[in-house]
Amino acid sequence: MSTHWGLLLPFDTDSHDFVRGFELGRLWWILHTDSGEVWETVHASNAEMILRIGEATGREVFSEEVGDDWLHVQFSGSDS
Repeated sequence: MSTHWGLLLPFDTDSHDFVRGFELGRLWWILHTDSGEVWETVHASNAEMILRIGEATGREVFSEEVGDDWLHVQFSGSDS
């Protein structure tokens, strides 16, 4: 069985940068509202920004490639 990753609701723009930004904005909000561990599936093209967000929020980040340019990422819980 093959797993295919994609958007559940396509945006009304084909801008890859918009999609990446939307994904990161959503994740940023989650990390600021949930102090526990956070697991998300993200575009591999956001890997560098995932590391930067982890650093900015004081969380450790672990990731695993799942194919088709997607990653499973885990952010440790925050101390605050």
